[in-house]
Amino acid sequence: MTIEKRALQFDNLLVYEKTQLRTDWQEGFFMMEDLLLSEGIYKTGPVFFSVAPAEGEKSFGHFTYYLPINEAVRLEDEPDFRFEETFRIEDALVLRQANESVDFHAANDRVREYANEQGILLEDTFYCVLLEVYGDMIIDLYVPIQGRGE
Repeated sequence: MTIEKRALQFDNLLVYEKTQLRTDWQEGFFMMEDLLLSEGIYKTGPVFFSVAPAEGEKSFGHFTYYLPINEAVRLEDEPDFRFEETFRIEDALVLRQANESVDFHAANDRVREYANEQGILLEDTFYCVLLEVYGDMIIDLYVPIQGRGE
């Protein structure tokens, strides 16, 4: 598996944030999918999320879920969600986790080991882009390089 440098950008995003157990990472994914169905919103890209450390709790993380959609929306009846026009990371180390377990923490550790060997400083927050390909889930893990993130 190779680690590459890449940018990441999506436009017109629904955003949902929650601090939760790291093992419950799929909960936000289901919340986004439910909102699509209830509001009739058209999805234009893969769901992705960030994980930031939660202070003093290694088993918890602050998750921010993003869902690219076709146009700007107002969700007055959905206070847990917000709309953002653009999301961009200028430069990140990226690892595609295909044909393996969906353990993004292990992938994050692998990217951080590589960065340490190469003398690259990384942000604490990392991003997982969930790609569904022929019924399987592939994760592209993005770890922003310090000073080159959002």
